[in-house]
Amino acid sequence: MKTPRMMIGAAALLLSTCVAVPGPVPGIVNDPADPYYYSPTSCVGCWYGQWGGRIGYHTGGGRPWERPHSEADHHGEDRGRDVMHEGHR
Repeated sequence: MKTPRMMIGAAALLLSTCVAVPGPVPGIVNDPADPYYYSPTSCVGCWYGQWGGRIGYHTGGGRPWERPHSEADHHGEDRGRDVMHEGHR
């Protein structure tokens, strides 16, 4: 009885890992050596927040959130382009 539940849990865990995001994402560097990953669930080495209009966990892509940037980079829209702040670590 526990084996099917364990298999379902293992499958859910595998399906909820970070995924590479195809195509351009605002503020993200497309670099094969440091690909950008986004996940709606927690992942190793990721930070949680909003970036490029996506709320969830992010890593890679040149790590633009660590450099000074505008509030618009978080939303993925033009609003907040005039509000600059230091990077997040």
